[in-house]
Amino acid sequence: MKIAIICPNYPPAVFEGGISHYSRLIATHLLKNGHKVFAITSTEFTLPLSEQKRQDEIKQIHIQGPWNCNTVNYIEKLVKQKKIDNVVLQYSPASFKKSFRIKWALSNFSVQKIVTFHTLWGKGFDRILGALNLVGCKKIIATNSEIMSILTRRLPFLLKKTYMIPIGSNISANNQKPITNQDGVPIISYFGMLYPGKGLNLILDVLEVLKERKQKFVFKFIGGGMLNHEFYETNLQKKIKERSLDDQVEYLGRIPENEVSKWLNKSRFIFLPYERGLSDRRGSFMAAIAQGKAILSSPPVVVMPLLKNGVNVLWPIKASVEEYIKLTEKMLNDDELIRRLEKGAKELSSNFSWDKIAAEYEFALLN
Repeated sequence: MKIAIICPNYPPAVFEGGISHYSRLIATHLLKNGHKVFAITSTEFTLPLSEQKRQDEIKQIHIQGPWNCNTVNYIEKLVKQKKIDNVVLQYSPASFKKSFRIKWALSNFSVQKIVTFHTLWGKGFDRILGALNLVGCKKIIATNSEIMSILTRRLPFLLKKTYMIPIGSNISANNQKPITNQDGVPIISYFGMLYPGKGLNLILDVLEVLKERKQKFVFKFIGGGMLNHEFYETNLQKKIKERSLDDQVEYLGRIPENEVSKWLNKSRFIFLPYERGLSDRRGSFMAAIAQGKAILSSPPVVVMPLLKNGVNVLWPIKASVEEYIKLTEKMLNDDELIRRLEKGAKELSSNFSWDKIAAEYEFALLN
């Protein structure tokens, strides 16, 4: 098959988030399975290719940005010209202007038009556009349980054309033996993009109390800011100093994939207190379980049978600073709990391998 993956910030990009890395990985695995793959991306976000990248078998097509309704017309012509069989849009409300989303929903492609939904709604008019795109495509790929829950409760008639295909980790597993700092102090890490909703202030509240109680730890913030939220990254670094945590808390920022893997591997556990609840749509969670790490997170946003509290991830019954303090102290001192969570995380990650995801993609495209 000839498959076009449409992602405006396909790597290498100025801002690379979970969807951009997901697009790269699904494209790579579909190529490995013998398909011809095109990555259609925007000059507004994707950087010029190096000579090595230009020779890659995934053909990148850069379309002038910013994208709008005319871009959809251009993509339609391009798809006919290249004789592409399946065009797969990687959808999130924040990724595309309203004019693009309206045109995309209303366009009748001559080939199979599929939309992979990473986030469905958003706010206000975004909800209407999300619904339009659900109805206006041949097939729906839902990447997480949150979207499946919404469809099941509110739009069950769409389930007959919906395929639940989860995301995987964009960070390769590091097989090094986990270690602590040279002085034996355990490392706790946060990994992910920095923007409101990630529970970063809560993390600082917890770390302040741990420091007051003279708990031994160092904390690593791994991950950079994102488009339109650059101030949040700067503000976090400022707050670390204002709270006198800079002797135990280090902001590593955006670092190469192998460095991310190294720090996750070194960590005793990963702290991911998402304000809207733990979800299988979170790439940072997928990266942590792929490394086989113990994870402290928030109560799940919807019921997900694969997630088992105290077995493959740990969360408080009620999300509060006090409850997180109790659990962080327990994880710093309970070796048996850490071993159990690590074992459970590794077993859980087998459900989200890229080979499995690519095979499910192929099934969705063909059936």
